[in-house]
Amino acid sequence: MKRFLIKTIITIVALCATAFGLDILITNNLKHSDARMFNTYNAIYSDTLQCNAVVMGSSRGQVQYDVRILDSIAGLNSYNISVDGRCIDAEVVIYNAYRHHAPRPKVIIQNIDWGTLQMSNGYEREQYLPYLDKDDLFDQTCENEGFSWADRWLPLVRYAGYRNIIFEGLGLPAKVARPKNIYKGYIAVDAPWDGSAFQNIDTLGFEYNPQAVTIFEKYLAQCQKEGIHVVMVYAPFYIGATRKMGHGVDSMFAIYQSFADRYGCDILNYIYDSISYDTLNFYNASHMNHRGAEQFSIKLANDLKELL
Repeated sequence: MKRFLIKTIITIVALCATAFGLDILITNNLKHSDARMFNTYNAIYSDTLQCNAVVMGSSRGQVQYDVRILDSIAGLNSYNISVDGRCIDAEVVIYNAYRHHAPRPKVIIQNIDWGTLQMSNGYEREQYLPYLDKDDLFDQTCENEGFSWADRWLPLVRYAGYRNIIFEGLGLPAKVARPKNIYKGYIAVDAPWDGSAFQNIDTLGFEYNPQAVTIFEKYLAQCQKEGIHVVMVYAPFYIGATRKMGHGVDSMFAIYQSFADRYGCDILNYIYDSISYDTLNFYNASHMNHRGAEQFSIKLANDLKELL
């Protein structure tokens, strides 16, 4: 019996040591991964971001705001911290992480549209996994993303079910998005127009989630308190999509204007810009390709130069 207990203890210790070792290996490798979902968080937590401006938004922010152009024309030193497939709750999470590890920006270029004031649906939840040991990130994500103490403290638990992420962490071939044209968080997309999804939608509505509104207002109030100049921007989206929104467009304009008035923000509106009328500038109804993003960023940069 004694020998059996000793063998059992040795086995358990060996398994625990292996689990901790694998967890450390996977986590450290993910912190140096160039995969899209880890790119910005890795830049933030490596304490290398020294910017005076940040771009915030969802995928529309990520692929449409060319920071090269913004920097060269408007005289900024900007970084695009937009989060693919997410709404304002996740945008504020990454912004707060940025604020813990980088100087206060002078300017925030905040993309706004029909989807900003919703709550995220858990898309690419795995982007947080390498940094759950950080108090600031865990405290913000444990409730909305469903993380538990076990995810934070027990080895490998957080990676359960994420095969591709484990492979990425082990240096094995993994199916993770790894854009070639990425610069300071901006991703240039070279793709032609595909209106198939747009054609299948009869109407587009504008709705907002009260919890998301609370998050948005708290974020704007903090920026106002810290003297950060927030510029809200309606980036172009295909005019056909705007027409399908009907009177929802006016409702969207009204609610964001009320926030701008309350918290001292500026609004720049490009929804009816000439860019929006040409499908050559888009790869779908809500996302501009590199051609459109370049044209838009030049116009935005010039307007920012005057505004700032």
